[in-house]
Amino acid sequence: MALHNGCLTPDELAYYSRQLVLAEIGSIGQRKLKEARVLIAGVGGLGCQLSVQLASMGVGYLRLVDRDVVEMSNLQRQHLYGVDVVGYPKVEAAQMRLRKVNPFIDIEAIPASINNRTASKLVEDVDLIVDGLDRLTPRLALNRACVELEIPYVYGAVITHVGNVSTIIPGETPCLECWQGNIDEANVPTCATVGVIPSAISVIASIQVSEAVRIILGKKPNLAGKLLYFDLDELTLEKINLAKAEACKVCGAHPVSAAVDDPVEEICGRSGKRVFTITPKDWLDLKLGEIEHKLAPLNLKKTLSTGFGLTFSEEHGINGSVFKTGVAVFEGTESRVKATELYRSLTGIVIE
Repeated sequence: MALHNGCLTPDELAYYSRQLVLAEIGSIGQRKLKEARVLIAGVGGLGCQLSVQLASMGVGYLRLVDRDVVEMSNLQRQHLYGVDVVGYPKVEAAQMRLRKVNPFIDIEAIPASINNRTASKLVEDVDLIVDGLDRLTPRLALNRACVELEIPYVYGAVITHVGNVSTIIPGETPCLECWQGNIDEANVPTCATVGVIPSAISVIASIQVSEAVRIILGKKPNLAGKLLYFDLDELTLEKINLAKAEACKVCGAHPVSAAVDDPVEEICGRSGKRVFTITPKDWLDLKLGEIEHKLAPLNLKKTLSTGFGLTFSEEHGINGSVFKTGVAVFEGTESRVKATELYRSLTGIVIE
């Protein structure tokens, strides 16, 4: 549908007409975009902006990865979503919307966690990774996979009214571990605790997209080996040169193997409740209808069922989602043990 005898179809020519006249893109560049395969890690605030821009520009294949569901609190900044998809897995809701934004591209949605156990599989057969995450731990896992597989990685982060961007080219630039590997994530504020301004997200996402497009078109990215710091409140931009850490455990002379990730992770809670995510050893293809039949005996009530996931609630405050890949998020379970027991009851799978 997208290419016809090596040329763009008439509908695509119309769709991309304002882009094709740009000297730096043209028809050759547009075909490069069409042939590109990009992973967007996270479809929250940054990821929504990244995916809309890359889809609209005609990146031919987008792989969306996220383990969360759409919540009302997301809608202030995650503009792919509306109230009609609250409760949907984010990747599913994003895929639905992006197919309407640009019907000429392929979009793969994967409801999965990003960690040292999954990152290498997630980045297989893509040309580029663009970071829409909001936590350091999955970023470092992606960074390691990108270095090992020599895949460019466009990093981006936003909090309150500030943000930063850097482009990591394995073998050429410092990697993320070089300059963020010693940060204790427990001391890093989150959007949930200090907030974020949507317009700051838009600026950072746009810069990331610019870097990604330069790589796809075969141009040197402007932020290779540099960190761009942006402050919306002061309206300032600052470029900082990054140095490679010779002792870096990922890209240094003596790399160290990644730690084995715990399949059960406690993440930042909502409304004071504890939240646990569970990622099985291998991706599954759960039959969500079978899980739905197990809810009532556990005093759980289905709130939504989609093609990608099942969400439920319980009168004492437990809320949860189980995705077809086997990933689950439980809010309100009081301990790791309770979370794994609930997971076993729903899926039949024992998590150690």
